[in-house]
Amino acid sequence: MKFLIVYASTEGQTNKIAKFMAGLLTNAGHQVRFHNVSDVSDGLTITDYDHVIVAGSVHSGKHQPDLQLFVYANRERLNKLPSLLVSVSLAAAFPDTQSEAQGYVDTFLETTEWQPTHTLLTAGAIKPGIYDWFQKSALLEGDLAAHIDEDLSDTREFTDWDALKQKTVEITTS
Repeated sequence: MKFLIVYASTEGQTNKIAKFMAGLLTNAGHQVRFHNVSDVSDGLTITDYDHVIVAGSVHSGKHQPDLQLFVYANRERLNKLPSLLVSVSLAAAFPDTQSEAQGYVDTFLETTEWQPTHTLLTAGAIKPGIYDWFQKSALLEGDLAAHIDEDLSDTREFTDWDALKQKTVEITTS
């Protein structure tokens, strides 16, 4: 099968997740094209693929505008293909914030008029080395503050790689 993986990544975790999925699919013998939606010079034609995976991260309650624009512009074709939305957020990491993470997905899908075959809420990472004072403060005082200790010196990855692998295998049979 021919898979297209399109993604938008702000801090790099979604890029890492999308590459992980691409590796799994390639190792299983599928053809994979990996595409950053911010690269508009790439001559991408969505009709060349059998399956599409769209991966994006949530910041300030929203997925990246470039991702939203890509999906909206391609919604008619996307709605005809087997597809997966991978929504990466810290809210997906904790049971008491899962509904918040689902709300991000619901808003994205309503706005883009897309109905993917599958969706996956995936936890992201905290990368304090790239945050400014405001971003660190927002993290420590926001909705997820109860889940994050005040020591923001090291990267903390919350991604469940086993669940991601399982979903990737699952979509090859749909």
